[in-house]
Parts: sequence; C-alpha cells; structure tokens
Amino acid sequence: MKYVDIGGYEVKRKLSSNDTGLSVFDVVEKETGSFFILRLADFSNKSTDFRKTQWSQLHDEYRQVISEFTHLPRLIKMEMIDQDYSYALLDGDEGETLAIKGELGFAEITQLIDAVRHLHENKMIHGSITAENIWITTEGRLILYGTGEAKIFEGKARVNTASDIRQLVTLFQKYAKLRPSTHENLRLEQPMTLDEVEKILKNADKKLGLSEDNKIVAFLERKSMNQKKEPAKRVIFNRNLILGGAIILGVLILAVYFKMN
Repeated sequence: MKYVDIGGYEVKRKLSSNDTGLSVFDVVEKETGSFFILRLADFSNKSTDFRKTQWSQLHDEYRQVISEFTHLPRLIKMEMIDQDYSYALLDGDEGETLAIKGELGFAEITQLIDAVRHLHENKMIHGSITAENIWITTEGRLILYGTGEAKIFEGKARVNTASDIRQLVTLFQKYAKLRPSTHENLRLEQPMTLDEVEKILKNADKKLGLSEDNKIVAFLERKSMNQKKEPAKRVIFNRNLILGGAIILGVLILAVYFKMN
C-alpha cells in the first residue's frame, strides 16, 4: 500500500479498500483540526493513462456541478502523488460509515434520496451506492461519497439512473429501519425511479398513521358503550327514587297514626 503524505494533513485511519485500486482514509488538517475524507486511487495495475484521464475528468466535472449541497461532499483538491497514485480530498465531518454504524433511520433515508436526486438532476450517476460510501456524522447528517468511481475502477460501462435506484433499494433492504411490509413492497414493486421509491415509503407512513385512527375508533366505541349504559343507569336511579319515596310516605303515615292515638 502506498504511503500517503499530504502536506498539512494527518492520516488518522484507513476506512476501506478494495481490489479495484481504491482506498479511503479519514484525515485531519493539522493546523485547524478539520476533518476530511481522502480517496486514494491506485493505477499501477491498470491501463494507467486511460484510467488517470477518467479520474481527472470525473473530478473536474464533479467540482463544477457539486459545491454546496449538504449531503454530497465538496471536492477540496485532487492531485497526483506519482505516475501510479492520485488522491481526491473531500470535506466531511466526524462520524462513521454506514457499514460500521449498521442501520439507516428514516431521516437518513430521506437525506440519501435527496443526495441521489441532486446527482441525477445534474446529469451525474453515482454507480456505487454502498454502505462503505455512505458517511453518517455524529450529528446525524448523511454524506454520500464515491460519485462516478465505479465506472473507472470496476469497469461499469452501463451505469445509469436505474442502476442507482436498484442499488438504493438493495441498500434499504439491508440497512433501513422499515416495517417488514415496506421491505416487502420494495421487493415486489421493484421501483425504477426515486419518485416510486418515495411513494412506497410515504404509503408506509400512512399505514403507520392508522394507529391514530384506531385510537379514534376506540374512543367512539367507548362512547357508544357508555351511551348504552346510560339508560340502564337512569332506570336504576328512578327505581331507587320511587322506593325511597314510598319509604318516606310510609314513615309519615305511621307518624300521623301514632299522633292521633
């Protein structure tokens, strides 16, 4: 593995690496303590000129398109170390990858969909929506890294919006905290657009909301039962009232009889 020496930055740990020639590190700027993600490309075992040109073009395009979107990282710089190695330095924040964190909450699901939508609206395909490329900060902000790299390192020539959606759904099936019925709907309906994915998730929200309706139904049922009990209560009250009146009348008659005698 190539030793990475970036002036002014300290490599803290290696986050991931694969057989295709990409390694990922988190680094800290020595002067400020700011946190960044470094993605190191190894071209030593590939047709380097072609791959290096693709790598450079990818980041030029990314820098032009993505700047201040909260769920996609800004490219700080991209430089060659030597003829075989190049790195891209991207901004970030302290946290962990989804692969380490292990699950996606509903808020994070929404953020991830927003990130993919922003890419697609700007004519960019991600190509590798995996747990290793998803970063979740300690404050709960999701950042999606790795845009376009699959085409370079994995030779995926046919990546498109549909392949991104399939990867997104596969990721949800494995990591998202959703009801079993929602997971089943994602599997059966096989959504091909982000709108279709969101529709399935929103329908899940509506189903979750039925619990409130059940509370209303239960309230109405209790009210109806109370109304049915009310006439019976009135009958008992009237019967007790008549009985009490009869007793009082009897006492008065006895009092008058003894007074007269």
